[in-house]
Amino acid sequence: MLEFLQSVQPQNIPAEVHPALFYVAMGAAVLVVGIAKAGFGGGIGVLAVPLMAMAVGPEQMLGIMLPLLIACDIFSNLHHLGQWDWRLLRWLVPGAVLGVAAGTVVLWRLGTLPPAEFNQIMNLTVGGICLFIVAVQVLRMIGARIPILPAHPLSSLAVGGIAGGVSTLNHSAGPIVQIYMLQLKVPKRLLVGSMLLYFLLINTAKVPTFVALGYINGQSLRDSIWFIPLIPVGTLLGAWMNKHVAERPFAAIMYIGAAGAAGHLIFKGLQ
Repeated sequence: MLEFLQSVQPQNIPAEVHPALFYVAMGAAVLVVGIAKAGFGGGIGVLAVPLMAMAVGPEQMLGIMLPLLIACDIFSNLHHLGQWDWRLLRWLVPGAVLGVAAGTVVLWRLGTLPPAEFNQIMNLTVGGICLFIVAVQVLRMIGARIPILPAHPLSSLAVGGIAGGVSTLNHSAGPIVQIYMLQLKVPKRLLVGSMLLYFLLINTAKVPTFVALGYINGQSLRDSIWFIPLIPVGTLLGAWMNKHVAERPFAAIMYIGAAGAAGHLIFKGLQ
């Protein structure tokens, strides 16, 4: 048993990151994803991206996080079986496929750069996208009016494409789709169920890209395995928080944390 645990223990811990900080940051990131997938806190899942990137770097974050997101999507969809409306997704999904293809080209091009330059650009990209998402979510919280594309098949294709590209580069496209779908005025259970199915499909579509480009490999999967048990814990915690915790103050704290983590990545990218 000891030999097995040693063989699957995380190996992508950067030399400058203390192992305790690695486990705390990664565990917290997975819990936040689970809480967000349970429908609590709006787009607080954005915190998981810079938090995990701080622990292992943006390149390793992409490969380690994707299997965790898919596992979380599967677990969450089990609670919403049949609670989706395909009419909401029939144009978003093709747009997402195009966006994933575009994101694949960008990742491939970045992969041809020297490692130092790649890390610099990825830190700026991940940090910048997360900071933008946080800003949009904060504006929503304070009631500011955010321009939204009108509901239309072409709008759905465009939103799906943007979300697919952002998700491929950053794993944080949830608020983009959420803001667009909220204007469609559908019952909350259908909205949540449709979003969960959408991200299960879009995250699964990213797997061939991440395998082909080497982001998902044997070691990244072993690193992911360590944190899979936290997924149901986070989802159940989110369900409990839906009934017992005030959402806005909690979300505000999470956005402050996400802004700080994203700012740290941007600072590293500018150094």
